[in-house]
Amino acid sequence: MAGHEIDELLDVLDEQGRPTGISKPRGRVHRDGDWHRSLQLWVLRGDGHVLLQRRATQKDLEGGRIDVTVGGHYRSGETLPEVLREAREEIGLELEPQDLHQLLTRRVERFYPKVVDREFQEVYVLRCDHPLTYYQLDCREVFALYQAPLTRVIELYRAGRYLPAAGMDCQQRENNALLVEDDLISQGREDTVVALRAALDWLRRQGDRR
Repeated sequence: MAGHEIDELLDVLDEQGRPTGISKPRGRVHRDGDWHRSLQLWVLRGDGHVLLQRRATQKDLEGGRIDVTVGGHYRSGETLPEVLREAREEIGLELEPQDLHQLLTRRVERFYPKVVDREFQEVYVLRCDHPLTYYQLDCREVFALYQAPLTRVIELYRAGRYLPAAGMDCQQRENNALLVEDDLISQGREDTVVALRAALDWLRRQGDRR
């Protein structure tokens, strides 16, 4: 992990998600297993596809794994408009809060050697029909971006069913892939299925309104 990421300050929450008034460097928050806020954003297309990122291999946790379209931590004192910098930094997408719909907030705990990651994840969804070539990926954060049918992605997470996906890497090269169970972050798959099903319901409701 880059030094600035380890040192960035995060606000510590209690077990109910309330601010404690304490801020600590991200590295210490993960070391001590403190609760903190994070953003998860699923980008959906009107044709029923969802965008997935493959994390850069040098990431400290789950490097090279498939993950939510955009994800990141709220820095100390940040609000939603400010944390949307993550979309710009990771995939070059400029967003405003009104572009998003919040699906849910959930408590997530993941355990790694020397790290306990405890997050209140705020999960949002966005419809955006840009082609993969539109996005500008930061190679330090995201190796590749894939698009695949949302229903098939749910089955990949739920039952490990392999999935061919169109992709583009961070150097703007075509990078199609066959996504398999071993590509996924091993922890929290059930939570991801819940979020993706909620995203699918939301997308279908948008279609009904047209």
